[in-house]
Amino acid sequence: MSDQLTRNPLLRPAALLLVALSLSIGWGIRGNFGHESGAMIAGALSAIAVALLSEREDWQRRVAYFGLFGALGWGFGGSIAYMYPFAFTESGHTSTTYYGYFAVFLEGGLWCGMGAAGTALAAAMPLERMTRMFTPLCFVLAAMGLRHFLEEPLERFLVAPGAGTGDETWHRHESPLYWFDADWLPAIMALLGLFVFDLIDRTRHARQRLIDHPAMVLPFAAGGAAAGFLTQAALRTTGLEEKVRHTFVVKLGDLSYLNPETGNAFDPEQLLTNWPQFFSDYPQHLGWGIGLCCGAAIYFFLTGRFRDDASLFLYLSWGWLIAFLAMPVLGSTLLMEYGGMRVMPPRSDDWAGILGVFIAGIIWARRHDLKPVAHVMSTGFILGGISFASVQMIRYFLRYPGHPWRFPKGVSESWAHYQSANWHSVMEQLHGFGHGLAIAVAMALLWRRQKVRAEVQGAYRWTVAFSTAFVLFVVGYLNLHKLVETWVGNQSVPPTLKAPFIAAIEATPLVWFRVVWWTAAAVCAMLIAIHLRRRLDIVPATWTGKGQLIYVLFLWMMVIGNLMRAIPGFSDGRMVTEWVLFMNASLATLLVVALPRPALPESAWEQCPAWPSLGSVWLRGLVATSILMSAYAFLTLAMYQDHLEGKPWANHRRFGPDAKWRVEPILKQGDHP
Repeated sequence: MSDQLTRNPLLRPAALLLVALSLSIGWGIRGNFGHESGAMIAGALSAIAVALLSEREDWQRRVAYFGLFGALGWGFGGSIAYMYPFAFTESGHTSTTYYGYFAVFLEGGLWCGMGAAGTALAAAMPLERMTRMFTPLCFVLAAMGLRHFLEEPLERFLVAPGAGTGDETWHRHESPLYWFDADWLPAIMALLGLFVFDLIDRTRHARQRLIDHPAMVLPFAAGGAAAGFLTQAALRTTGLEEKVRHTFVVKLGDLSYLNPETGNAFDPEQLLTNWPQFFSDYPQHLGWGIGLCCGAAIYFFLTGRFRDDASLFLYLSWGWLIAFLAMPVLGSTLLMEYGGMRVMPPRSDDWAGILGVFIAGIIWARRHDLKPVAHVMSTGFILGGISFASVQMIRYFLRYPGHPWRFPKGVSESWAHYQSANWHSVMEQLHGFGHGLAIAVAMALLWRRQKVRAEVQGAYRWTVAFSTAFVLFVVGYLNLHKLVETWVGNQSVPPTLKAPFIAAIEATPLVWFRVVWWTAAAVCAMLIAIHLRRRLDIVPATWTGKGQLIYVLFLWMMVIGNLMRAIPGFSDGRMVTEWVLFMNASLATLLVVALPRPALPESAWEQCPAWPSLGSVWLRGLVATSILMSAYAFLTLAMYQDHLEGKPWANHRRFGPDAKWRVEPILKQGDHP
């Protein structure tokens, strides 16, 4: 093996620090903005850092792709709720504590595994394949973006007479589309986008069969609807419809539990079921509706080509839907005595869909000549899950000194200040740091085993421009537009603003923000278009310089934006977030500019080591995980007994008569937990 290959630049201490800091900063900001869009910040920064530090010309040339796919990969995990598993680890309840650590490992592993998938895909997929894949990717992104404009009208159309559609927080379960608090609509929209792509793509190729004509989807859908209608009618006529409903529908709660507020059992009619609310509101339309979907799916199964690696998104979409149906939906009919096949009832079950996406991603990679991606995903899952749970254990060690339960007569002022820190923010930034280390190690394994490809960017240069614009302006907007709501809510900005000089033009602050944002985005797009024709001096000549420019611009845009959100109502508790983020961003800027070195010669990769067996990776990883999670649970119980938080609202139990899903089920007329 080449001496140069043994000195892996991604494993240098400074390189590990930069990748970890990048994810830590992004994760700390994600805590303020939340969900998928917030997670994209961490994914883009860490993936760009990996490309810049790799000393590989082929990776550095793909730095914009690293940013895009790193953001998308980490965005998958952004839908997973994870505070309940943390609460399980601090419950003081033995079985719940052990379960909680394994649940934290699972969720951290899914998050990091999908982040590793996006980062590895940018590095491992041949450039020609990757650039062709942008066409179906754009269809998928467009369809998922369209969902934001269609969801509210669809809710109003499906809402039952006299009912409401709820809101986005405490009453979101009142929406007719609510289903385990999960993001099932994006998976459906992604499939629809793929189907549209496949139909349009057929017009560019010669068709050999009549069935391949795009219009043939209509008779298949109509035939499926007719078959579904007749099937439901037959079930109703024979009296079997109620038996089918009893078999596949279950109430999400314990019908024998007595509500302590009333002394009576919860009203079964107030409990949600394992299906969307509109299923219960319009049962007479389920037959033809499900049949229509099945008919269309059969058509694409028989005729779909899904060229240009569109099959990747097909696998991921179906993986989400199949796993979600198999576990929380149908699995709960068998395990409702234990709260259903759910990780953290009564909270979101997006974990199931993301687990399906992760498994589907590994299967697709192994079937489509991208086995290294499957290896990086597996390593990222195991290391990410371990780091996620380890941070929780570290947090407990850090909080042990001066913990109130150890001082019955009162805690000193210095310890009280120590304990009053924003420990949630500390935990989130440490989570990001640990995940960054996991990504650096996983990508270092790929660095050693993938030969450098001599590739030249050709006719698909627009994909580089698209990737850059997506990271800067789409990911930026999805997060920073939330600033406006905070400013208005804190009365820092009035609810409406008038245009200069023209009093008749008045709009909300969000409208003015959008005008400014997308004007800047349009200017940037025009400059990029000009640069593709003739080089602009402001754009660095090297790919390393371009990547550094993207990284620094995006980093400080998000750090300063995050500070602007926190300034109204700033207090001591924000110091550990905004002040620390500013200091870390300054260090990351120094490192990202100073650390990258010239690319190594291609001869350094003449002899690359082989990948170990994927089965052995999982076996060793899961054995180590079992030992570590059990040790963490034992230490937590030994150190704190049942005094970890001392707050009833934080004592969530997964099992037993006081399990959270038993005592506080989601009620149709109640608040969402």
